[in-house]
Amino acid sequence: MKNRSIALFLSLIIISTQIIPVHAQDPGQYPVYIVQNGDTLYEIAQLFGITIDELEVFNNITNPDSIFPGTTLYIPSLQGMTGTIDKKVVDLGETYDNLLLKYQMDSELFLKLNHITSPNQIYVGTPLLVLFKNNSDSRVLVSKISPSTSLLELSAINGTNTWNILNQNNRSGNSSVLPSDLIYLQSSDSTKRVSPVDPGLSDVSISPLPLKQGKTFEISVTSDKPVTLSGSLNGMPLNFATLQDGKQIALQGVSAIATTGLSTFSLSGTYDDGTLFSFEQSVLLISGDYSEADPLYVDPATIDPAVVNPEEELVRSYTSKFTTDRYWSGIMTCPSVYCDTNAGFGERRSYNDGAYTNFHAGIDFDGGEGLDIYAAADGIVVYTGLLEIRGNATIIDHGWGIYTAYFHQSEINVNVGDHVVAGQVIGKVGHTGRVDDSAGFVNAGAHLHWEIWVNGVQVDPVEWLYNEYP
Repeated sequence: MKNRSIALFLSLIIISTQIIPVHAQDPGQYPVYIVQNGDTLYEIAQLFGITIDELEVFNNITNPDSIFPGTTLYIPSLQGMTGTIDKKVVDLGETYDNLLLKYQMDSELFLKLNHITSPNQIYVGTPLLVLFKNNSDSRVLVSKISPSTSLLELSAINGTNTWNILNQNNRSGNSSVLPSDLIYLQSSDSTKRVSPVDPGLSDVSISPLPLKQGKTFEISVTSDKPVTLSGSLNGMPLNFATLQDGKQIALQGVSAIATTGLSTFSLSGTYDDGTLFSFEQSVLLISGDYSEADPLYVDPATIDPAVVNPEEELVRSYTSKFTTDRYWSGIMTCPSVYCDTNAGFGERRSYNDGAYTNFHAGIDFDGGEGLDIYAAADGIVVYTGLLEIRGNATIIDHGWGIYTAYFHQSEINVNVGDHVVAGQVIGKVGHTGRVDDSAGFVNAGAHLHWEIWVNGVQVDPVEWLYNEYP
């Protein structure tokens, strides 16, 4: 028995010596990935088509909790590649061809790294892996060639020469540069960047990407010269507010039941000299991964379209207006005494054993009858009243198309036209309106249902409790 134990011990030693990571001997044979905020070992392993065990063994990881943003990991599935791999996302105006120029990658490597079989699989919002062999690999867009564009003039603006421009864009001569071609250069202090959306704009972005059901998105446009903008995202018209330094912002929600796949973004503008531009591109829209809640049983009259539809139109009529003044600032505050929630945004709902065609348009806060309800941010009260489904309701306009709504109240303590401030008591928790078993006893179903509307669309309110917009 003792001899068997010794033999087993020796076998384990032999096996352990066979799994010493290869990179410890020759790290130059493998690319590295630098851990980013929010990354997990599982997600990183999935990203590169390997197991967590392979990733841990190859990088001598004995404690997964020791991995933090900035940690460098070698990727064992990509032997033969060298450099640093980074995660990027396809931005507005970018196509397969100009992505290769921007990141200085050849087509075969680009497709292999991203497991893409066709360039047609790339849309705005598509997540990508990019391999940088050195810090100078990435380029920035400096021009979209027009018939009046001169490479000599472009060289002077960017402090370089025509040969360098041609070389960095893989062009053989001036005649190989055609109208509408995008020109990229290494970034420097003198580099004048432009947007592929229109060369008159220095930047156009949607953040975050890809689009996701039920979320809030910031559309940012920066221009060196005055421009009047209009546009749309997923069928909703955009309303732009002007900030400093030539920057304009539009905040837009995407419905929790929006069709996934490809959505449409459009942007048009008129410069002060009368010059026009128009741009349109498909943007990836992904699922919010909302679950199905247990069926709810309510008074059939409160799910009758003859009752539901007019009330929804009434609420929408107040929450779809754009106010040019901005009243709120910073992150919104919790509107409830108890900030624990008992029903999340977006969950699919069935009423009286019907189909799961409805969704929860806000979040429900725990709390008993008569607890205080607070304004989540500064704003102007635009509606108060008793609704058959939503009960006692208050709607507050925070400016720039942002509204908060407070439903099922037992009391309303504000009036239309009141200017409220964050944290001000505006009502009391109740169980008015369509609330499950609300007739059972006085406190049954008492809760605060809270919604946020962004330019005519209900979005996940939790985002606004943790993020500052814009």
